[in-house]
This record gives sequence, C-alpha cells and structure tokens, in this order.
Amino acid sequence: MAKSEYHDPKLLEGEREQPGILVDAVALLGLYLRALPMMNATDRQRYGDRAVDLILDVIASFQMAYDFEEDRAQYVRELCRATSKFVFLSRVIGETNAISKNLKHEKMTPNAMRLEIFQRTASLDEGVTKWRRSIFGVRKRNRGTTSLAGGEQTPDQ
Repeated sequence: MAKSEYHDPKLLEGEREQPGILVDAVALLGLYLRALPMMNATDRQRYGDRAVDLILDVIASFQMAYDFEEDRAQYVRELCRATSKFVFLSRVIGETNAISKNLKHEKMTPNAMRLEIFQRTASLDEGVTKWRRSIFGVRKRNRGTTSLAGGEQTPDQ
C-alpha cells in the first residue's frame, strides 16, 4: 500500500519529515523553472526543458520507490538512471554557460543560480547514492556516482 498521502510514520530522533532526496529534487525543479527565462531560446529548448523533464522523472521514480516497498529495488534503479541523466545534463548546462541572462525581476544572478543548482545537484546525487547503497548493501566504492558500476551485485543477481 502506498504511504505518501495517508501514512504518517513516527520520526526518529534527528530524522526530517521529508526525505532529503525529495527536498533536493523539488528545490531543483523550482530552480530550473526560475532559470528557464535566463536561457536563450535555443538553450531553453536544448537543455532547459529536458532538465525539467528529467528532474520530474527523478521525483516520480523516488515517489514510486518510497511508496512501494515490494518493488523498491526496481524503482531505485530507475531513480539512479534518471539521476545519472539529470546530473550529466546539469554538467552540460554548466559547461555551455546556458544560464546567462540577468533578469530584472529575478533576485538571483545567473552565477548564483548556477551555483545553487550545482550544490543541490551534488546533494541529490549524494542522497541517491546513499539510499542505493543502503538498499543494495553496497560498500563505499565508486563514491559519488549513482550508477551500479564496478561489479556491484544487487539482491536479484
């Protein structure tokens, strides 16, 4: 049974009400929606719209993995896949300097926006990696990646 709407678990000491992965993903969605007008039309089509779609895929995969314990391994793999794509696209956006226009109504400069996006992306990647390791029981190898690389074994292999 799904837990997200009706299940109110008792929190452990130091535990947050919402998982950090979801907090980072929602913050990234908001940042990219605010960053779209800071891109020119070509970069918005090439990168911005895809980044928004990919972060929505991350949120969807996380919610499925969080809600359905019996299929968690499958959805965590989807989450890792979506996060890897998103991280790669975020790097491309940073390398091409796609977020570059100053806007009068936006309080953040393009540089500050890019920095906040990259910090949140790193936090998201770290959170997904930790969750994957906790579910699959993987030792600390391939630090900072969300892919199942280096001969790591999953429970169903």
